[in-house]
Amino acid sequence: MKILPDQLESVRLEQQNAQTNRSTQSATAFGDILSGEVAKTSANKSASSTTALPPPGGLGTLSALIGTQDVEATSEATNSGSAIMDKVDSVLDKFDQYAQNLQGTSSASSLKDAYSALDDIDSAVQDIKSANPNLAQSHPALQNVVSELEAMTVTERIKFNRGDYTA
Repeated sequence: MKILPDQLESVRLEQQNAQTNRSTQSATAFGDILSGEVAKTSANKSASSTTALPPPGGLGTLSALIGTQDVEATSEATNSGSAIMDKVDSVLDKFDQYAQNLQGTSSASSLKDAYSALDDIDSAVQDIKSANPNLAQSHPALQNVVSELEAMTVTERIKFNRGDYTA
């Protein structure tokens, strides 16, 4: 079977016509969808602007709605969390002191000071863990920080004992 140029030309014309029809249909369909979504959005905005605002009030209204016991329990949890955060902050300050002792100029005294700072850090982390046995349930983020501090302390003690910081 021989393919003649006239036959090829007719097939090309059919393909071009089908392609232009498809592109005009998709452009029209997209325009219809877009205008429908814009109409929905404007209808939602007008409906949301007519909704009533919540009644004025502050924590007093909130405590009346929730109940005073729930607010007191929440404030106790917040107070215990802030106390733990203060302890963690002091441990981080001790880590800063430990790093400064390691960078000290007189090596013998700075290494002794660094080791005593490391002991202080270890005891502070253990105090936090023993004082708050349910820390994972009450404050999981603080539990993660305390666990990281404990891991850093153990790592630094191993590095110190194997002689990474020599005089």
